[in-house]
Amino acid sequence: MEKDQSCSSSSAAINRNKECGQQAVEQECLKLYHSGFAEITLDKRQGLLVVRWLRPVKSQEYREGIEETGRILLERKLEKLLVNNQRMGVLTMDDQGWLAKISVEVISKSNLKYLAIVSSVDVLQQLTNEVLDKKVKKETPLFDTQYFLTEGAALEWLTNS
Repeated sequence: MEKDQSCSSSSAAINRNKECGQQAVEQECLKLYHSGFAEITLDKRQGLLVVRWLRPVKSQEYREGIEETGRILLERKLEKLLVNNQRMGVLTMDDQGWLAKISVEVISKSNLKYLAIVSSVDVLQQLTNEVLDKKVKKETPLFDTQYFLTEGAALEWLTNS
């Protein structure tokens, strides 16, 4: 079920969701943004923001999704962020430069401590993620970034962080 996946997929969370029913899941998970290309969900129990790109995106769509993510991250003073890029595709050079700039601005003002990035198996996407991460970390307060091929592994790491 989609709502179960929005929150932590740890076995404790899954068991809690089964015991408490759908109402508990809805209380713990709050869908803050949804469009045809992205969704942003807050797991209130974990203090975790989950961003999922739903398909390859155009530049304008990407920027809209990232700006919304930044706004929520700052507004809610969150420390944990998961970005699932598996369906997103590869960013243009212009979007990479823009992302580095806005990431420095937002992360410098945020409480971010843990960032989990779920990549596709596309080597170009993985390289792009790592290059951008290095650029951003040179100019922002320290935060821990880990890369994953599955959302479940990323959620497990963030839940235990």
